[in-house]
Amino acid sequence: MIKKLFGEINMTWKKVIIYAIAAGVYTALMAILVPDWCSFHDIAVTEEGWILLALVVITNCEKPLEAALKTFVFFLISQPLVYLIQVPFSDMGWGLFGYYRYWFMITLLTFPGAFIAWYIKKDNILSGIILSVALVLLCLQGVGYLKSALSEFPHHLLSTVYCIGIIPVFIFIILKNKKAKILSCIISAAALAVILVYTFALSTSYIMAGNVLLDDIGNIQLDEGCEVEVSDEAVSKAWIEEDYQGDYQLMMEFYKYDTNTVTITDANGNETVIEIYLDEDKNYRVSKK
Repeated sequence: MIKKLFGEINMTWKKVIIYAIAAGVYTALMAILVPDWCSFHDIAVTEEGWILLALVVITNCEKPLEAALKTFVFFLISQPLVYLIQVPFSDMGWGLFGYYRYWFMITLLTFPGAFIAWYIKKDNILSGIILSVALVLLCLQGVGYLKSALSEFPHHLLSTVYCIGIIPVFIFIILKNKKAKILSCIISAAALAVILVYTFALSTSYIMAGNVLLDDIGNIQLDEGCEVEVSDEAVSKAWIEEDYQGDYQLMMEFYKYDTNTVTITDANGNETVIEIYLDEDKNYRVSKK
């Protein structure tokens, strides 16, 4: 049954369109009905689930251009549908489509990406290298989910299992060439080892990370020209980041339950100094100094 998914389906345009609609509807339902810490919600936010969906299209096409066109159309239909279905249920309304900008860029990249990925079907050493690009991405996502699951069990546990577990499935089901399989296994194992060491041994472990809302302390204009400094880097770090809608927000990683002073300097040299306190329930309070 699994083997049939990767190369034994007559992927007609009709099937591509039905497949795209089904994927969009399912993803929208997961976004609406499932909490954001749950693994089933992740397909609405991150890319790892879409790697599987894309490979089903790509491996069932006869030519690289066909794979590029059909994969592009698959994403062009499914991704906007995800947001369209959510609009009536979201407080953001049509503003929810601001997040589509990120997925539209991915959609554009699927054309050249699928064209190249089709050569996995050639089943040679190059096939193993091409497939390994997706496998390394799965390693990155999987270790990220593992860290989340260990810190707030069982958050994203199923996503961790999926990301790591689907790697051997791709290698041993899609690839037939022994050398290609061995190469993909080596690259995946090496990538997983490096990412695990960096994530758990070399990087600083944080207890909470995310954007900090500043609405309660007045109007603070954030843009790419702002610089951010914290008084104690042992407590937290901070930076300015652009979100999917093109808005800038204050991002922080906390390493302790404590108070830190954050200084935001705009492009004109004007400073805003705030204090941010994180309690042991992982709630933060913001006040202006």
